[in-house]
This record gives sequence, structure tokens and C-alpha cells, in this order.
Amino acid sequence: MRKVLIYHWVEDHHVEYLKSKFPDCDFKVCNKREDMEKQIVDADVLISFKCTEDMMRKADNLKWIQALSAGVDSFPLEEIKKRGIILTNGRGIHKIQMAEYAIALLIMLSRNFHMIMRNQNNKKWDSKIQQGEINGATLGIVGLGSIGREIAKKASFMGMHVIGVKSTSESVPYVEKVYSQEEMIEVFKQSDYIINLLPGTKETEKIINNKYFSQMKEGACFINMGRGSTVDEEDFIEALKSGKIRIGASDVYQQEPLPETSPFWDLENFIITPHICGHSTKYFEKALEVIEPNLMAFDGRGEFINIVDLNRGY
Repeated sequence: MRKVLIYHWVEDHHVEYLKSKFPDCDFKVCNKREDMEKQIVDADVLISFKCTEDMMRKADNLKWIQALSAGVDSFPLEEIKKRGIILTNGRGIHKIQMAEYAIALLIMLSRNFHMIMRNQNNKKWDSKIQQGEINGATLGIVGLGSIGREIAKKASFMGMHVIGVKSTSESVPYVEKVYSQEEMIEVFKQSDYIINLLPGTKETEKIINNKYFSQMKEGACFINMGRGSTVDEEDFIEALKSGKIRIGASDVYQQEPLPETSPFWDLENFIITPHICGHSTKYFEKALEVIEPNLMAFDGRGEFINIVDLNRGY
């Protein structure tokens, strides 16, 4: 019997469902690190949001890791590659909640809700705060994977013009113009709102910097939903302070939790969320859409989906 370790909180009915579908697997669920360290020793499969080199050293039998996240930049990719372990990710299970987060922020930024909420905290009534619209505005999406495509779909339904950046040049539904990464500057020049969804890799580290911020339209806004490592935070902060970026928002940062000493906390034109845009009360239910076919593939029934290219890092 193959041992499957789930290192994450999971509702009992989901575990019972997996047991009924895969009776030949021994499912163990751990929430605490000390329990995980005992169970991982003879685990064949790890389903988790994280995997460290220390965890790998304890897991001699490990053959497949199912990341519950889409990004795997925090996983020990070289060690996984060296040991020939299969790594799959959660690509595709975040698109609904992250697209809803994006649309919520776009509307908040257009209507200056950050200022309204600040006024509420200060018991200040100001009906002259500018109220814009996202209808007719141009949205630039940097990274047109499953999440970017879902955002494009929802934004276009709300009357936005959508352009974007993709590593390959094929057309994307609901996107009026697709640019290559070499042409990314055009997205910053043309967009009223820009959403970054780039994964964290060696190639994307601090790729978005003053070169791009300096080309943004007057009054444009920038939202980071990808990885904190992809944005040069010093340049981002300077662009916010100078007003080159009208309002910024971010869910991801180079250091998390965001330190109390970070200048981001003191910026009045910046919205901070604590890396929650992919969260959902239905998260593990969505994850089953990837876990189930991959458990079948591990049993020799079908092919793995969402296999991570260990050389590219996504």
C-alpha cells in the first residue's frame, strides 16, 4: 500500500472521498510539523504547500510531490531533479478566486476606496473623492496563464480593453493584443491598470523595475499578484512616492510576512493584502481536480497533469 502524506488542513469528508476512490493508498493528514516529520519518513507521495530540503532528507521513499500552490519557487527544485522525483503543481485551481480578487481591486482603485476607508477610520466625510470607472479602461496583464486568461475574460465582460504579455505569441481569448516579453514595455505604456502574474524564477527576478514604471501612463495603477521577487521593490516604492503610479496594490512581497519596517506600510497610495488572493474556502475542493487525476496517474491509470518543468521552474 502506497503512503500518501497530506501536509495541510483538510476536511474529513475530503479525506474520506480520497480513501473511497483510492483504497490502495494509505492517506495520512498532518497539520503540525512534528507529526509531518514522523509520517514523511516512509511516504511515497507528499501533498503540501511546501517542501524543504530538510523534509526531503527525511523522505527516502518519496517519488512524487503534489504542490498545492501554482508557484514552486520555494521548493528545492535541484534536489527534486537530482532524485528524479515527479513534481506537479496546482496550476488552474486558483483562477476563479484570483480573478475575483483582481476585479475587486480594479473597482476599488477606480473608485478610490482606499481613501474612503481611510476617511471612515478618521470619521471624515468627503464626497469629492474622484469616482472613476473601469469600463473603457485598458488593462494590461503580464502573464497570460490560466489566471490571466480568467481575469481577461471577466474584465472584458465589464467593458475593459485587455492587452497582455505571454511567452508565446498565439492569440488569447478576450485579449485584444498579445505582446512578447521583449515587447512588455508596450503594455506599461498603454495600460490604465497593470496586473503582474509572473512566476518567480531566476529569469524574472526584479524584472519589473523603473524601466517599466517610468513608462506608465499618467494616473495608471499597478497590482502585483505574481511573486514578490519579480518586482524591484525599491523602484516600486519610488514610483509610488513620486506619483508615477497613482495607486499600487500588492499581495506578494520579497519578504513575507511584510516587515513592520517596510516603507509600504506608510504609503497612502498603496493597498496591502497578506498573500491571500489565492485563498478560498473551497480551496481543497478545487485542488482535488488536480490531485485525483494525478493519483490515478501514479497508479498507472493515465498521465500526470501540471508537471513542473524543473529547469524552467514552473
